[in-house]
This record gives sequence, structure tokens and C-alpha cells, in this order.
Amino acid sequence: MPFTVRWLGQGGFLFRLGEKTLAVDPYLSDSVAQTDRFRRIVPIPIQPEALSCDMVVCTHDHQDHLDADTISKTSLPLYAGPDTCIAHFRALGIDDGRLQPLNAGDTVPLGDARVTALFARHTEDSIGALIEYRGLRLYVTGDTEYDERLLEAAGLHVDILFICINGRLGNMNAQDAARVARGVNCRLAVPMHYGMFAENTEDPAVFVEAMKGSGIPTFVMDFDTEYSVPLLAERFAINQAT
Repeated sequence: MPFTVRWLGQGGFLFRLGEKTLAVDPYLSDSVAQTDRFRRIVPIPIQPEALSCDMVVCTHDHQDHLDADTISKTSLPLYAGPDTCIAHFRALGIDDGRLQPLNAGDTVPLGDARVTALFARHTEDSIGALIEYRGLRLYVTGDTEYDERLLEAAGLHVDILFICINGRLGNMNAQDAARVARGVNCRLAVPMHYGMFAENTEDPAVFVEAMKGSGIPTFVMDFDTEYSVPLLAERFAINQAT
């Protein structure tokens, strides 16, 4: 059964979880160029109408995470997120039968996987997403500033942490991201939320350098490349729970 992760750019990911597929924060347009004048500097990896997944999770209601130009062109079984995202989905014409509230502390099943919303400090009800599948726990922070409450995830035994590093517009910088990765005591740290806009990016090498001496390995994903999560776990000696 496939268990893969593909970085769609910014905070966006596509996870194949056996028979189910999960998209987190897919930004598949150039709509931000029309509002903030930030043009994307990487290609659109999937056309919105071609996005095939069983559930979309949007971690908060900002355009590069819940993108109306992306969401309005999809027709998917489930759209999940905190209350502000649910209101936006509804405004885009998505019927209530396909809406799944996902506020901090909530858990929803997705086939044999589970998705739990975690605390994030960004907008009024921003969340991160903890994905549990085949004995591994993957934590996508979403957008967040540094906050000691993020370190409560240390009790969740996070295997792979996907963490924002851009240091602008309400997000922690690479050094604070390294503090969180150390505090959470993840098994592997993966930087994200960079490289989409020239005006709002960071060199992932800064995060890699900040993690040196922590004993926690880092991995810099290539844009729009699918990785086998079990192979990553094997490469970085992450033992899967039975």
C-alpha cells in the first residue's frame, strides 16, 4: 500500500495513505499575485481541477493555504479545517455534507489513517496537522510563530516534522523552527514554507545549520517530488511502531 509525501510548495503537501489521499494546504494557482503582488516562482505542480484526493485540510484561512482559485475548481469528498475555513468553504459553494470541522484537539479518521488538529499561533483558529499512519506520526505545523505551546507535541512522539521557516508574515524563522524541532524531539525535521515567493522565503540551509549538534537529522525535500515515507524512515533509522 502506498505511503508517500509530495511537497506542493509553500505549506502544501499531498500524502498517499494506502487507499486514501490527503492534501494539506494546496496552493495551486497564482492568485496571491492579484492581491499581494507576490508571484509564485515555481510552477503549479497540479492543476486544481486535476487534484485527486479524499480530503483537503486547510490549516487556516489565508490565500496561500485556503486558495479560492484552487478550492473552487475542485470537487472532493471532504474539505476540513477550523471554523474560519469551514465558513470560507461554505461561501465557495461547498455543501455541508462535504465539510468536516477540524479545530485544535479534533481528530478525524481517513481510511486507516487519523488526522489530529494541533495548536498553531498564527490566525485566531490556525491549526497544525498530525497525521498517523502505519505506525508513524507526521506533523505539519502549518503557519505559526514560535510559542512554547508548540512544544507540547513532544508527548506525541513525532517521527517526521514538517516545519515553517520563512520568518515573515506571522511565521517563525529558521532558528526558532530549530528550537521547536529540538523541543518536540522529532526523529526527522523537514523545512517548508519557503521558495514560493521571492518576497517571502528563506534558504533551507539556514535551518539545516541551526539543527547541527541537535542529534536530529534534517531532510530538504525537492519541490514536486514524491517520496516514500517508509524509505525515509529506513534512511533515517526511524522505527515504525507495530
